[in-house]
Amino acid sequence: MAFVKFILIAAVVSMVLRLSKEEDPGVTTKPMAMETKVHISKPSITASLNHQVLYQGEEVTLQCTVPEKLSDLEYAWDKDSAPIKTSQSTYIINAATVSDSGKYSCMAKRGTTTSEISDPQVLTVKKPPQPKVILSVGWSRVFTDEKVTLICEVLDTSTSWKYTWLRNSLKISDDADIKTTGNSLSILSAKQGHHGDYTCEIELQDRPLSRALSTKFALSVQEPPQPKVILSVGWSRVFTDEKVTLICEVLDTSTSWKYTWLRNSLKISDDADIKTTGNSLSILSAKQGHHGNYTCEIELQDRPLSRALSTTFALSVQEPPQPKVILSVGWSRVFTHEKVTLICEVLDTSTSWKYTWLRNSLKISDDANIKTTGNSLSILSAKQGHHGDYTCEIELQDRPLSRALSTKFALSVQDPPQPKVILSVGWSRVFTDEKVTLICKVLDTSTSWKYTWLRNSLKISDDADIKTTGNSLSILSAKQGHHGNYTCEIELQDRPLSRALSTTFALSVQDPPQPKVILSVGWSRVFTDEKVTLICKVLDTSTSWKYTWLRNSLKISDDADIKTTGNSLSILSAKQGHHGNYTCEIELQDRPLSRALSTTFALSVQEPPQPKVILSVGWSRVFTDEKVTLICEVLDTSTSWKYTWLRNSLKISDDADIKTTGNSLSILSAKQGHHGDYTCEIELQDRPLSRALSTKFALSVQDRPPASLTLETSWSDIMSVDTLTLKCEIKDGTLEWNYTWYKDGLFEQTILEETYSVKATEETFKSEYKCRGNRTERPLYSSFSEGFKANNIVLKRKVLLAISGCVVCSIILLIIGCIVLRCTRKPEKQEMVKEDFFFSMTDSKTQTSSPLQEYLTENGPPLDKEERDESTAIINEAAPIIEDQIKEEGLPSKEAGHFTSFKVEKSPLKEKKELQSLKECDESTALLIEAVPAADDQINEVTPSKETACFTSFKADISPSPESNGLSSYKEC
Repeated sequence: MAFVKFILIAAVVSMVLRLSKEEDPGVTTKPMAMETKVHISKPSITASLNHQVLYQGEEVTLQCTVPEKLSDLEYAWDKDSAPIKTSQSTYIINAATVSDSGKYSCMAKRGTTTSEISDPQVLTVKKPPQPKVILSVGWSRVFTDEKVTLICEVLDTSTSWKYTWLRNSLKISDDADIKTTGNSLSILSAKQGHHGDYTCEIELQDRPLSRALSTKFALSVQEPPQPKVILSVGWSRVFTDEKVTLICEVLDTSTSWKYTWLRNSLKISDDADIKTTGNSLSILSAKQGHHGNYTCEIELQDRPLSRALSTTFALSVQEPPQPKVILSVGWSRVFTHEKVTLICEVLDTSTSWKYTWLRNSLKISDDANIKTTGNSLSILSAKQGHHGDYTCEIELQDRPLSRALSTKFALSVQDPPQPKVILSVGWSRVFTDEKVTLICKVLDTSTSWKYTWLRNSLKISDDADIKTTGNSLSILSAKQGHHGNYTCEIELQDRPLSRALSTTFALSVQDPPQPKVILSVGWSRVFTDEKVTLICKVLDTSTSWKYTWLRNSLKISDDADIKTTGNSLSILSAKQGHHGNYTCEIELQDRPLSRALSTTFALSVQEPPQPKVILSVGWSRVFTDEKVTLICEVLDTSTSWKYTWLRNSLKISDDADIKTTGNSLSILSAKQGHHGDYTCEIELQDRPLSRALSTKFALSVQDRPPASLTLETSWSDIMSVDTLTLKCEIKDGTLEWNYTWYKDGLFEQTILEETYSVKATEETFKSEYKCRGNRTERPLYSSFSEGFKANNIVLKRKVLLAISGCVVCSIILLIIGCIVLRCTRKPEKQEMVKEDFFFSMTDSKTQTSSPLQEYLTENGPPLDKEERDESTAIINEAAPIIEDQIKEEGLPSKEAGHFTSFKVEKSPLKEKKELQSLKECDESTALLIEAVPAADDQINEVTPSKETACFTSFKADISPSPESNGLSSYKEC
């Protein structure tokens, strides 16, 4: 709009000038050249922008262009309709600010010709976005070794930001603990050096932008808070059966701490006396085992923090203090009428003790001569009756404690006291040339005593080595002759007392003491790499001894394995070279003594013992199911060995068949999988010893000899016997066996023979039979045979009997037919045949030949005696079978005297209740005719011998049922 106003004003000015020239006649004007009119198209603005948004400090160039290639063009620019002072086609903003944001447009002109105003070009200039550091993983207050991840969050979604991280205004570089990726910074394991104010600085990677710094993020890294054990209930020094409650105090107010209590560095578990709740531990009834140093360990439940251990709280649990009666005024041995005061001394400083006094176990009451006040008892005027053993009993008034009784204090009330020789300077056991001073002590504080000294009951006089002064006797330089029993005799100059002789003081004068090497840590027989500490013990309690150590009489110097401190020598890692006899030499640093050498201490250092696997129970070659026990034998008698068993170098675990107990491994039931090489590995449970592996023990496990069950009864005998014979064979011909038989898995009997007879009944044939071999030597038994069932044998036997019955019936029918034919030819013999088709066989000695014999004589070859005997034998053998079959079928026979009849019947089949058709009867007849040749061969089996005088009848069923086997009845007379 401003541009349009500018154009209008210029046009008005031009017209005014032109009119003024035309009205002035004195002015001559030259004719102006005609201006060429050109068309200027609408310009367009292009900006050197790669981004829609500019940030402060960036440069941008705006280019105003027209389609035509015209020269001498001028350009007018405006921003938000306000003109810009430039006529160039380009407008450059060197360092953009937020105020440079707006709509820019341009217009081209040439002379009086102007173009349209261009479409506006929008510029957006912003300040750089303010980044912000936020927490992604972890906490703003972290503990050492925890992980923290910070994110430099920028609201601008541009992905081209370059991030720089700073801590306390210093640039952070990647290291083992810090990793930066994109806009994230990860502290993998926080250290206290990571504590500080974190900021991130962002910068566009491809645009010259000033940097933008985030606000500070304060990260606190510190060690876990140090917990402290404090006393809540009770006392730090408690007596047995009292209650104590400890609190694990943590200054950090976090409620997520997990507390673990320890006593002497061992974890404490709840039991009948100890209960832990939250940060408290309560000892309900203190025991001496509860004595120790208590600590609590804290751990954040939901943060991977290393544990922090509290300081130590020393809890003293002990029996009630033992009171002690001591003398306060007077003497324990007093004279009559003197005053004595006793004190009941308790080491516990509590003032709430209640005191009770006793003499000879009887309570003492106050009287004219005895007064008790607090913990004191005063005898104002001693009498002989006050003589006795004094004790005091204490009891806490405000704590539930049982009473405690002091030790006895013997108070002697008697005549003037007996003096006592005590040591003032030196020792009761002195070494030669040392100084000793003895004091003749009298409990009475009187200074008027007169002293006389005696040694071995002889009065001592002063000399060069002995000086007596007052109640003291000094030996200036001890000699062996000064050894003896010293006494002093006293006499009160101002008390009417007879003389009193002191007790004996034994003064020993001798050479320096003999030190002794004893074991403090370890064992006198150690294994390599173990630790041993020896102590040079001197009975003399002097602490000024100087110690020198020797091994095999050679001085020992400190090295990597040996350290000497005071009177101790420590071998940190024993070697076989440390084996030998150890001695120590002592010398008093402040007493002029010659050196003294200790006795010898033998230290044995050796390699761990080699274990050996031996057989305890069983054999190295065993059969399946046998038991074997192996022992891991160690010549060392130590009972603290830990044993590990291996088979073929693999560890063996207990299962249903293998049990390990101590140094033994038992295979309860051997299997093929137990075959292999067995070794055992030993390790001392309480001593840091390397493991030792035994030599191999080869254990062989093999299968038992197999048993085979076979049927011995031949097919030819099945028809004639009522038992089956089974045979049990063990496939190991080198051994002798007994045989055990089982029926349906149950034991039947044990026999010496390998055969076993089974009665041919339906019940037995349905059972399953097995056998197994037995011996009195290994192997004690074989494996079981496979099961045998006789069901199939019974079925085949019935089929054979049916076929045999059919054959016999066919023969009988054939014989009947022959008799009928014969009777038809010879009517004179028909009286022998009855109307029901019976025939009789008479004795050949008295009757004529039977028709069957005549038929055989006419149609077949004569039978010799051998053939007749064989036929008779066949009939005799067949008789039991036929009788058994008759019993099975249940068909009754007709008996009359010596005759047994068999009636030929037509019986229906069981499967079909109808009569046979004519065609079936013809087929049956044809089959019988075909069977005649076979029947001829069997005639002798059914023909009675000539010697038999009985008659035998046969009854045949033309159509036998499957169960009848074709033979209804048979009986031999």
